[in-house]
Amino acid sequence: MAKRKIEYNVYVIGLKSSFFKTKAAKRQNPDFVPGKNKRCYYVGYTSLTPEERYEKHLSKKKNKKRYVIGSSKVYNFAFRRNGLRPRKYKKYNPISSKDDAMKIEVELAIKLRKKGHCVYQA
Repeated sequence: MAKRKIEYNVYVIGLKSSFFKTKAAKRQNPDFVPGKNKRCYYVGYTSLTPEERYEKHLSKKKNKKRYVIGSSKVYNFAFRRNGLRPRKYKKYNPISSKDDAMKIEVELAIKLRKKGHCVYQA
């Protein structure tokens, strides 16, 4: 039986502007200055499609070890409808290796921060 080659994807989720007031946001974005056209985002990578991963963030489901499989930041601050921001990540996907996906996630977060946005990465 042939093993399925795993592909990875990076994704960006829009968060409500109230997220920037949290300790987690301030810790990862100490220089963030809220303003017009400055947004809050969650950046991640996954072996699922971005849409599947987004749904898992919102579901509060647990894995076999009883850990919640989504981020509380996304669950509490994401826009419930149209939360994904494909224009920010589509050009990077699919990615052939986990290492590359992790690197691109970091680079994408840095790029968004340089544009003045508040970005959270797990």
